[in-house]
Amino acid sequence: MSQVQVKSFETSRKFFDDVNFQRGFHRSGDFTRQQADILESMGDALKALHEGSREPVTDEEVRFVDFCQQKLDPINAVERAWAGYLKALARKQIYFTASSAASDAESDSADTDD
Repeated sequence: MSQVQVKSFETSRKFFDDVNFQRGFHRSGDFTRQQADILESMGDALKALHEGSREPVTDEEVRFVDFCQQKLDPINAVERAWAGYLKALARKQIYFTASSAASDAESDSADTDD
């Protein structure tokens, strides 16, 4: 994060994704502390650049936009943090249970055995 220019990815708001990371980036288990700090402090600007709603101002922001368009591989901490965020969003959550509820048709036929 020390390699990033002061004006790059500047934003006045902290970034939170309460839909996908209800407990925050730090407690999600998907990011390192450095990545979580980057996402919280710069995530609003990163998202705007990624979506195209903000124009890049510095050379680093231009490179980040090229990275988002998959023209370049991630080379710095900011790009790796955003790549991890996108990967975590794409990851599907699959839950397995040990048992399942019986269907209504099966329970109705078992009760009528007189």
